Amino acid sequence: LKFLSDVSNVWTILIRMLLAIICAGSIGVERSRKRQAAGLRTYILVCLGAALVMMLSDFLVMNNPSSDAGRLGAQVISGIGFLGAGSILITSRNQIKGLTTAACLWACACMGIALGVGFYTLALIGFSLTIVVLFFLAPIEKKLTRYSRTHRFHIELEARTDLKELVTYLRNLDIKIASIERNAAYANSGLSVYTISMKNTKETEINDEFFENIKKLPYVNFVEEIF
Repeated sequence: LKFLSDVSNVWTILIRMLLAIICAGSIGVERSRKRQAAGLRTYILVCLGAALVMMLSDFLVMNNPSSDAGRLGAQVISGIGFLGAGSILITSRNQIKGLTTAACLWACACMGIALGVGFYTLALIGFSLTIVVLFFLAPIEKKLTRYSRTHRFHIELEARTDLKELVTYLRNLDIKIASIERNAAYANSGLSVYTISMKNTKETEINDEFFENIKKLPYVNFVEEIF
């Protein structure tokens, strides 16, 4: 399999590019199923581009040994930050979304770099662990978040004066309020909208039943826990 390390060999190029498509495509499918902005094609293009850059770097070194082999790869790592930053957003409900997608894009570029230089073992191990994190750790993360002592929720009240009644209601349940943030995005909606952080206590468990009771309050228009 010596030809797999020869970047001037067309089969070496095709194998590395094919592996980049398979690895990145598998991750992209998972992101597409969750309707993320960066999906199947984005991941494939990122990984392919990184692999191409590193094969180009190998080729340049092969023809000019004094060339810096790591310079192009370093530019890929820093350049992918623009894509990652573009996939992160803060919703009108103060939810931060896209962090996992941004991290996946960065990891995908790193896999492309490893494949581009022919380090197949590292690339495939990295790919396998990325798949494990995305598919098998998500349910565990949700459970950990659900049973966390600190909870955040988005709530829409009929009027600003209703906030006092809500705070009184929560304190009567012995709920510890960590912070209350008014959401300016709903300033012209006619509603008074807040993001509230609170902590579980021994007396009251914050669960689905708790939020169902909040929804039944006459001055609450809508409530949703933020994960």
